Amino acid sequence: MAVQGSGDDLSLTDDIVAEFGGSAPHSISEYYGGGDLVPAGANSGVPTSGEVQFSDFYGSVAATVFALSSNANNQNIKTLALAAGGDQNTPVIMTINSGVTIGAANNSAPALKTDTGWGSGVTIEIINNGSIVGGAGSATSTNPSSGGGSGGNSSGHPNQGGTYDAGNAGAGHSGSAGSSNNGGIAFEHSQTGDNNLQVTFSTTGTRTGGSAGTATFKGNGGGGGHGGSGYIPTRWGIGGAGGGGAANGARGNSWGYSSHGTAGGATSGGAGGAGDTNNGLTGGTGGTGGNLQAAGAAGQANNQAGGNFPGGGTNASSGGAAGSTGTANGSAGAALSGNTSKIN
Repeated sequence: MAVQGSGDDLSLTDDIVAEFGGSAPHSISEYYGGGDLVPAGANSGVPTSGEVQFSDFYGSVAATVFALSSNANNQNIKTLALAAGGDQNTPVIMTINSGVTIGAANNSAPALKTDTGWGSGVTIEIINNGSIVGGAGSATSTNPSSGGGSGGNSSGHPNQGGTYDAGNAGAGHSGSAGSSNNGGIAFEHSQTGDNNLQVTFSTTGTRTGGSAGTATFKGNGGGGGHGGSGYIPTRWGIGGAGGGGAANGARGNSWGYSSHGTAGGATSGGAGGAGDTNNGLTGGTGGTGGNLQAAGAAGQANNQAGGNFPGGGTNASSGGAAGSTGTANGSAGAALSGNTSKIN
C-alpha cells in the first residue's frame, strides 16, 4: 500500500514507518530517497539528502513502480526494474497499459520474464491491462532426400513383344514436428532457486502462449512415362525413356537407339529421353519426371496419326503419381511457465 497521496497531514509512525519500516527510535532522516528504506525509482519527490519534510512522502511507496506504455518484445522485469532506479531486493509494481502488447520476436524466448537473482521475500505485482503473447511457432518445409519415382523403361522391339513402362509413383514423405514449430511462452517465472519470489497478477489481462506452427514434408515427384513407339516392316521408331522424379528418382532406360531419361534431381524431375528416328518414323520423347509434389509427365506419342505406327506399336505411357505430402503441427506455447506455483 502506498502512502496517501493528499489530505490529512502525514505521521512519521502511522504513515512513513508503516510503509517503509525501519528500526526504532525513528527519525525522518532515515528516509532519504534512494537510501536503505525508500526506493528511489518510485519516489522521485523524496529528497536524497538535505532537508526532508513529511509532505515529501505523499504518494510514496515501498516499491519500484513503472509502466510499459508501448508495444515491445521479450521484456525482462529485472532489467526494467533496474532501469527504473530499483534493485532486486525491493518489491516491484509493474503496469502494462491498456492496448499494449508485450510479445516475442520468435518462439525461443518468453515474451515477459522475471529473470533471476531476486532477494528472498521480494514480490512482483503485475497490473496487466494489455496483453502478453508468446511468439508463434515457425512454419517449416522439409524436402525428401530420396524417393522420386523412376522413369518408364523400354525393353525390346515394338513388334517383338517389347514392353514400354509407365513412370513409377513417387514415395510419400512424413515426419514429426520439431521444437521450431512449437509456440513460445507468454510469461516465465524464472527464479526457481528461491521459492520466496512471489509474482501476483492483480489484473490478469490477456496471457496467451504462442500459436503452433506446421511442419510440411514434401512428397516425391512421379517418374516420367516412356515415349510412344511403333513399327512398320523394315522401319521402326522407339520412344525415349522417362525422366526420374525428384528427389533423385532413377532414370528410365531405353532400348535400341532411343535415349535414356535423366535421373531426377533434389527438387526437380529429370528430362525424358528422345525417341529414335528411322526413315521418317520417330518415337515419342519420354515424359519429364515430376518436381517435388508433382506427378511425372506422360511420354509423348510417336509421330504417326493416332499415336501408333500403321504396322503396330505402343502408345505413350503415363507418368507416375506424386507421393503424398505429410504435415505435422507443433504445440501451442504455455501462457505461464517456470516456477508457476509462485504465480497468483
